[in-house]
Parts: sequence; C-alpha cells; structure tokens
Amino acid sequence: MSKICDLLPFDKPREKAERFGIETLTDEELIAIIINSGTIGHSALDIAHDIMHASRYLNALLNQPHQYFQSFKGLNKVIALRLTATMEIAKRINQKTRLVCENESLVTAETLFQRYQTTLGSLQQETMALIILNHREQIIYETLLYKGNRHTLAVSHKEVLRLLLLYKGSYFYILHNHPSGTLSPSKSDIMFTTLLKNKAQQIDIELLDHLIITPNGYYSFTKEGVFLDDHNLTIKNS
Repeated sequence: MSKICDLLPFDKPREKAERFGIETLTDEELIAIIINSGTIGHSALDIAHDIMHASRYLNALLNQPHQYFQSFKGLNKVIALRLTATMEIAKRINQKTRLVCENESLVTAETLFQRYQTTLGSLQQETMALIILNHREQIIYETLLYKGNRHTLAVSHKEVLRLLLLYKGSYFYILHNHPSGTLSPSKSDIMFTTLLKNKAQQIDIELLDHLIITPNGYYSFTKEGVFLDDHNLTIKNS
C-alpha cells in the first residue's frame, strides 16, 4: 500500500492542487483530499482507490448512503458522512444549474443528456423520465416515472399517455438509464418505444426521441433511426 508521505511533494494531492490547480487532480486524488487522512498502512489515496475501483464512475457515488462509504477499510462514520455530504452538494448544484427551457426552445437530445446525466446516470436500478413539451417545444412537465431493477424496467404506456393528455402535451421525450453502462437498446426497449410512438401519434402527440442514459454517454433512438416494422426488429441508420 502507498503512503502519501512517501510521494514526491508535487505528487501529493494537496500540494498538486495548490501548485497546478484543483482541476488537475484525478478523481481518486479529489476523493483523497475529502477523506483527508487514512489509517496505518492504508492511506487516503489507498481508500480513494478502493472506492473508485468499486464504483468505476464518480456518478455512481452520488446516491450512495454513508453506510456504503463506511464499508471501506479505513473510513469511519465521520468521514463517510463527509463524503455523502459532498455528493449531496454536487447533486444540488447540478439541480440548480439545470437548463431552464421555459422561455426558449433549447430542448435537444444533448441538453436533455446534460440535464439528466447525473440524475439517471448514477442510479443502480432502471428508471424512466418523461419530459412533456408544448406546441413551441418548451418543457411544461417532467417527472421520473418508473423504477425497475438493474436490468429491466416495468413500464405502462397507458400511464405515459394519461400524463400527455393531462398536461396537454404536443411533443415529448422519454429517457431511461442502463445501470450496466451498455448504450445499445434491448429488443424490449425498441418494442416499447415503437408501441408508445404509435399510440401517441393516434392522439396527435409526437415522440421526439427516446434516450438511453449512462455515465459516459447516451443513445438516441432518433439519431440512430431505430424502428420496429411488422414485428421484425430492424435498425436503420440515419
């Protein structure tokens, strides 16, 4: 195990941040600064490495309770709560700075990914978001609808249609996450999207896109041209 005291001065997280700027630190080094100190034979950097090795992505830490952090060797309850508080601050900042689309038509697949990457990308169970727009393509309602498990999502298209009618939507987006990090849609994803798109068209409401969100990117059904025709699965690249 490494010891921070054995590192060269400018390889130490605090000294590196002071000299080169906090933005030059790796994810592990940032977490090590929050942890501050480790235990005998297990430095703050060691603990940070263990956390990042287990989580893979920073986003995966955002919704973890303090008990999760406390399970790592060298972390006591106080430090675990400090980490949890830091993650909560990050979530609140993200929520405060989310794009405001009420007065301008700024809604695109990219802006929605930025808007929901933290919210959906960090969850360990599949969850769906519904974003309803008016005739000017401005957001009038958005909500998280469904929660499933790590691999599946139980969704009722009837509930989506009910909300579209209730809020008098003209257009809408749906988004859901893949906790596994896989960007490709499953056959059930495509079948559900096709059914929902067709049902919405019958009441003159247009599905603009379905996005699959992961910590590292998103998949756009519209951009990729995914369709289901005559019960046969086909993929058409636009």
